[in-house]
Amino acid sequence: MNIYVAQIYIEAGVNYPFSHLFQVFFGKELTKRINPSGIFIKKYASDFDLMFRMSAKEHLKEPEIKGPTVFKKDKDVEYTIFLTFNKLKTPGPVLYRQVLRQLIDQIVIVLTDLEIDTSKLLADSSDIIETVVTEPKMFRFD
Repeated sequence: MNIYVAQIYIEAGVNYPFSHLFQVFFGKELTKRINPSGIFIKKYASDFDLMFRMSAKEHLKEPEIKGPTVFKKDKDVEYTIFLTFNKLKTPGPVLYRQVLRQLIDQIVIVLTDLEIDTSKLLADSSDIIETVVTEPKMFRFD
């Protein structure tokens, strides 16, 4: 099972500046630490992948998880995670750490519901977050 991360923002001016390289890196880091559970294999199949679509909404008080949407032909199970967003918060490492923590926490909720072991992800989550926030190529500032 591979895990992929993508971004799709539906509200104008509500987005985080993570780059395509971030998406590739984050997906690979998740894939290294996650194995499909018996429940996942029984419900879908061992050759299905997981896709997490990252988004944001300005007026959310708590993150939201939508899904799953199952694409049998593509062997893909997708969830959209809407993160909180506040235009007044100053962009930078502190904010991006909070955003990435929210994202990981929501991914863990999905994985736990599928009875997938998240212990490796949880153990390494701070290191993954620090790699992202300290690596300029993980961001795009247009």
